[in-house]
Amino acid sequence: MYNELYKAWKSEVTSEATQPLPADFYQRAEAYIGGTEEEDASADEHTAKGRLLSKEKEIVIRLLRELKEVRLRKLLALTQSGEAINDANLTEEEKKLAKEFAQSVEAFNQDKLRPKPSVSEETVELSVVRFLQDIPEIVGTDLRIYGPYKKEDVGSLPNQNAIALVKQGAAKEVEVRGIVETQKSRVNAINNK
Repeated sequence: MYNELYKAWKSEVTSEATQPLPADFYQRAEAYIGGTEEEDASADEHTAKGRLLSKEKEIVIRLLRELKEVRLRKLLALTQSGEAINDANLTEEEKKLAKEFAQSVEAFNQDKLRPKPSVSEETVELSVVRFLQDIPEIVGTDLRIYGPYKKEDVGSLPNQNAIALVKQGAAKEVEVRGIVETQKSRVNAINNK
């Protein structure tokens, strides 16, 4: 496995394109590293054999890490450029990764083209409440500042903020003509809990 790993690493770093690897290459390489770690653990590090095993393990881990990094960079570059990726040259793990890259790039590009509404553009439903105690400035769910309010003041707040204050007993909903009955029933349902 050492020779196969070295050849794969050398051909990958000296080539522009992703080089073919067997589908189970990483699984076998990891198994090989596991074997070298076991041998290294059982060998005496003061002997020549122990030092050689330790150095072999170190080199194998570095070669595998560099091989993965180079191949990952190549996959990312192909994905970003929109070029087709030759699945025949990839391991099973890399095929899955390439598919996920392509989906992520596509999703990113679609989100980038579709403008998202800013918070200020969103419609925020307001409720009118009478304050039963002094309330300092609060940040509404629409990220606007409301208040400060004194006891018995009347003000309008985003529904979620109004509901929270009513639940806490700090405010009471004020019925205003034209407000939809569903808002009233929603606040009543909360008060009855």
